[in-house]
Amino acid sequence: MFVLKFRYTMRYFLMLLALIAGCLLPVQASINAKLGSFLKAPLMAALVNFMVGGFILLMVIIGTRTPNNIMQAVKEAPVYSWIGGLMGCIYVSSIIFLVPRLGAALSFGLIVAGQLVFSMILDHYGLFGVPVQPVNWGRILGILLIFAGIFLIQKF
Repeated sequence: MFVLKFRYTMRYFLMLLALIAGCLLPVQASINAKLGSFLKAPLMAALVNFMVGGFILLMVIIGTRTPNNIMQAVKEAPVYSWIGGLMGCIYVSSIIFLVPRLGAALSFGLIVAGQLVFSMILDHYGLFGVPVQPVNWGRILGILLIFAGIFLIQKF
């Protein structure tokens, strides 16, 4: 009974953490867009973003004495696992470019819709090792409601 209760409590905690992390993204986008206009170069703002983030991660790794097994990981990791940094660059650079032109709400509405559509494909086929969760009408309706919200945000 205790284990079951703990599992649900942990699940809700993780859901709250995901919600909080999601709240940080529009703030980060707005700050990075401002830096991009200040520097007059969106890509430079993206570079600064990654440099600051990389430095902070390095300090956390050093501070927590995280084991460094990068050489072993290089040998064993699948090739596709190394393109996450490239995708992050495209994502952050796109946000810096889009937010001043479309606004934060429309930009993130479209980004979330794209994330959900592709996440549903990943779930359905179990791509990249995610647990299989078949597409169903409830999930499709959820995504359609997101698109309806995007339409309303864009219209008004």
